[in-house]
Amino acid sequence: MRWLFHVVRAEELGWGSDGRYAPASLASEGFIHASYQDVVAESARLYFPAEAPSSLRVLAIDPRRLDVPVEVAETPRGPMPHIHGSIPVDAVRMIDLDAVAEHPDLVLGTRIALLAFPGMTLLDLVGPLDALSRISTMGFDPTTTCEVVALARRQELGDVDTDPPVVWSLWGGELVTARYRPSLDSFDVLVVPGGPATRVLERDEFAIAWLQTFPTNRITASVCTGSLLLGAAGRLQGRRATTHHTMMSELQRFGAIPVAERVVDEGQLVTAGGVTSGIELGLHLVKRLVGDDACAKIAAQMEVRSTA
Repeated sequence: MRWLFHVVRAEELGWGSDGRYAPASLASEGFIHASYQDVVAESARLYFPAEAPSSLRVLAIDPRRLDVPVEVAETPRGPMPHIHGSIPVDAVRMIDLDAVAEHPDLVLGTRIALLAFPGMTLLDLVGPLDALSRISTMGFDPTTTCEVVALARRQELGDVDTDPPVVWSLWGGELVTARYRPSLDSFDVLVVPGGPATRVLERDEFAIAWLQTFPTNRITASVCTGSLLLGAAGRLQGRRATTHHTMMSELQRFGAIPVAERVVDEGQLVTAGGVTSGIELGLHLVKRLVGDDACAKIAAQMEVRSTA
């Protein structure tokens, strides 16, 4: 995954009342022109031949935070990303033209939160965690981090209180997280597992209100009935989604379009159906974040035979 760059005259740069950037080219051409790092200077000369470099600004755009489609078009200057929609303000860093060469080309340092709660299905958590954590441990991006955080603790679901508070326990094993409902704004990706407790948590107004604080333009993913929590948080309306095969009809309560597939990718919403699909979801996110080659190597190390 590479940073995208958009060159603009300094005096033309502005944000709409909705906190999004929409230049005139979006209305006239249906997309926003962007470039990869190695051709930004050439793009500036092509589109702004009479402008002094000091009069131009460059938007460095984080594709992890784009909730609109990006099409990579083949042009005489090579592949050029076209952004088909306005750009949310938190996807952008504004830099000078002469600073582009020093800016990273690859998107690194992804911060991934995986939720834990009593009554979750442990494999729903561990499956994607194992795949995603290998981005760092296998050296593809040592700055990527995974953190398991608590959505709920046992006492909130009527179980006993403990110190430190236990999030999950079964058959003699216990899971304790370092943080309980931290600010979700600091994460780039959110993964929500499923399990029997989702039927209780979807009616927990405080848990759902916390989930709703995760920005809608970032990657939100679920395993199995974790999609019901996303539905309760309003993230499934009008979107294709999947879940455990016995709960597919429940998706319609949240305005979703049920799809009987293992992994359903709707851009910034990715859902996976059934317990064992968590590994597939994790590898799917690996592919999106660090590419096909890293995904194939991680899958081979995990001895997953197919990542299609």
